[in-house]
Amino acid sequence: MAAIFAMKDGFKQGKPILLEPIMKVENITPEEFQGDICGDLSRRRGSINSIETRGNLAIIHAEVPLAELFGYATAIRSLSKGRSSYSMEPSHFQPVPPNLVPAILDQKEAK
Repeated sequence: MAAIFAMKDGFKQGKPILLEPIMKVENITPEEFQGDICGDLSRRRGSINSIETRGNLAIIHAEVPLAELFGYATAIRSLSKGRSSYSMEPSHFQPVPPNLVPAILDQKEAK
């Protein structure tokens, strides 16, 4: 028990930073759905890096936290009437926004 309390105190005093994985997302969608897809990525705390057009398709390159991508395939199918596809790959880690850290820590303790 002493070791557990010592570790908890040490972590609090050390000011640790909670990191989250960020994914590179490439979404290919007809141009008519581009606004809806971009809006959905923004709601998921994503940052859009670039948008290309090829014919009548928009290719959206973005970086999105992995935690926000659960259920993304279903969401884009609904938004684009099944005409959008995406791929993702790990990019990097970045600090979790300070306003989200307490909710994450409370969630871990509840398990």
